[in-house]
Amino acid sequence: MNRKITVLCLTMVVSALCAVQPVSAQRNLLNETPLPSSRLLNRFGLEQGWWGQAVLNSTRDKIRHIAIDERSVIVISTSGIVTAFDAQTGQKMWISRVGRRDQISFMPVMNEKQVLIASGLKLFALDRLKGGVDWEINLPQIPSTAPSADDERVYIGTLDGSVYAFDLKKIKELYQERLLPEYSLSTRVWRYKAGAKITSPPVVSSLSVSFASQDRSLYSVGARSRDLLYQFETDAAVSAPLVKHGDRIYLASEDFNFYCLNANNGKVQWSFLSGLPIRRSPYVIDGRIYVLPDAGGIIALKTATGAHLWPGPQLRALNFLAATRHLVFTSDQIGNVLLLNRDNGEVTGVLPLISFNIKPDNAVTDRLFLAKENGLIVMIKEQGSDFPAYHKYPERRPILPELYDPKAEKPAEEKPPEPKPEPETK
Repeated sequence: MNRKITVLCLTMVVSALCAVQPVSAQRNLLNETPLPSSRLLNRFGLEQGWWGQAVLNSTRDKIRHIAIDERSVIVISTSGIVTAFDAQTGQKMWISRVGRRDQISFMPVMNEKQVLIASGLKLFALDRLKGGVDWEINLPQIPSTAPSADDERVYIGTLDGSVYAFDLKKIKELYQERLLPEYSLSTRVWRYKAGAKITSPPVVSSLSVSFASQDRSLYSVGARSRDLLYQFETDAAVSAPLVKHGDRIYLASEDFNFYCLNANNGKVQWSFLSGLPIRRSPYVIDGRIYVLPDAGGIIALKTATGAHLWPGPQLRALNFLAATRHLVFTSDQIGNVLLLNRDNGEVTGVLPLISFNIKPDNAVTDRLFLAKENGLIVMIKEQGSDFPAYHKYPERRPILPELYDPKAEKPAEEKPPEPKPEPETK
């Protein structure tokens, strides 16, 4: 009898607690799965760097974009909530919001001071340190790509085949005078009109801006003057986002060709015939480029010559995730994380992390990021790698102080020179 009363009381308490909690909290508790275990990660020489929770409306919200660079991880939800984490420590830096709820937005980009997000017909700039809205401008056409930016201008492609350049200094001046977004048009520096929709975010250098159009061409124009520097025509539509690394631009077309171009003059340095369409961005890391043809696995090539680095493609791989000094992280068709030997492409381990169903790519550093639709995000790194390797911009890595090692051998003390004997006097 006492046992029945006890069970009944416990049941009533649990029911009361569930009644007080919102439905979303109950759902999160039921669907909660653990973080990757240390035992699993340690088996492959890995460890968890940090984990965090992006801010979402748990009843209806999901992650839409995750943008990663050397300093920050930016998470945007479907309702426009933006959460910023420190990429090294996982500290939640700020929370903001852009656009209208459920409005289409593009992947955010970051320059030295701002996070730039195209949402609907507006372009927003958030302060990178604090998250406040620095400014917003109206776009003249519907965007078809994410923006690209340096510290002077921001560039964006549109559905009508135009690429626009906006002056960041002029935008700041008009914002301080409270003339935005009404006078957005006056911040435009130039417009270049291609033959069809812009299909790839512009890639920017100090002298040029390059972009691809549905008219089967790559255009490179002067960053300041918009003068056409060269036009590279393909036999089929450009099928994947452009990638610029150093003085090379990599381009894929629907006829299965993959090109490496000189970024300064558009001349072909080498080409590769994949046999399958390439519709995903290639990834350039340490003199290697990883190409992912549709249903063709992952292929590793030398950036200098296009020669194969592996005996053949790794067919189990579906997406590129990140790379370290020893490993290439990819995912397979069911969502496992595959650990590939960087030298030959063989699978050396599998992380069964299917519950982390959002796997953003990171070709900027050697950190692996995984996330769930409910906003949970985790960073994984190699054991002992306290400071990340900077793949894309190695010059951005901070200068680290040299640590004094008391066990280091001390240099031998120099003996004072022996006095020369005085000459004998006769």
